[in-house]
Amino acid sequence: MGAQLYFPYFYTKQSERDALIDVAPHLGGLQRVFPILEPYTPPNDLTKLLDTFLAAGVRTHLVVNPTRGAFQTLSAQAAFPTATAPYVAQLSLVIPTMHVFTGTTASDVSGFLAAYPNREVAFVVLGAGLPPKDFATALGSRVPRVFISPGVNVTDYRTGLAGVPVVALESRFTTVTNALYPSESPFCLDPKSYSPDGFGDFTILNPKPPRYPSGGGNGAGAVAVHMTFQDPTSNELRVQHFLSDDRIAGAPPVGVKLLQAIAHLDAEQAKTTPGRFLASPGFNTLHQFGVDGHETNLGKSKQQQLSHHVFTVAKTL
Repeated sequence: MGAQLYFPYFYTKQSERDALIDVAPHLGGLQRVFPILEPYTPPNDLTKLLDTFLAAGVRTHLVVNPTRGAFQTLSAQAAFPTATAPYVAQLSLVIPTMHVFTGTTASDVSGFLAAYPNREVAFVVLGAGLPPKDFATALGSRVPRVFISPGVNVTDYRTGLAGVPVVALESRFTTVTNALYPSESPFCLDPKSYSPDGFGDFTILNPKPPRYPSGGGNGAGAVAVHMTFQDPTSNELRVQHFLSDDRIAGAPPVGVKLLQAIAHLDAEQAKTTPGRFLASPGFNTLHQFGVDGHETNLGKSKQQQLSHHVFTVAKTL
């Protein structure tokens, strides 16, 4: 791995998986974007994504001890390693990644390292129960990348894990009621300005773990399309928010409201700030929806927005 790396965190919902499948051909080669996948739905849902990554030469972090979403029972947790073993065994595909909880012990860390000898591994610290000095002792001579979740003091880990790359998973995207989004908002500094350890976040998603099963979501009021772009002056990344004209729950259908938001996106790209948004698979698909008058749904719209975001960050590195 070289400098300026990006580590976007995903809960592997369908829109997220489909977005990564769409953008995978643009991530391989000199890879700068390394997704972190927390399995949140049954293991079989990962098959198409992991097969796509393997074919495209994309390496990904995969949490191998999931406990949320579909893995809240001991039986589901016990079955996961067997279901994913053929993929985890692929060194060119998976970087085994361990969730560290408040109750995780140094022995648990040592056991994980012993299970994956002589290969790159990583940790995601969800709870600060294991003191960094004990964590460091358990690591021994291994130098994994350690991701720190929001709410955990990243400075403590950077101090306690000297020589280990520690990356904060930042909450960069503020989610509000759609009708309240400003015209645009900052996302991050110039991607090339971060340290060689890299930078991470939850893309344009809410960092809070989603409900499982999902359900709900009918009768949306205003709908929004969030599109990432790089400011040509500062090189910072920003997100422009395009809202539907109709903002009352119910009629017209969500698909009509999305077409309204896409019309504003197309006007921005063609007239107001020509070429602001890169011609990503996500942008091109949204544009084509508008040309065709195709009424899509919130999940498909989110897929295109995420695909565009990851593509845009990759192109800036």
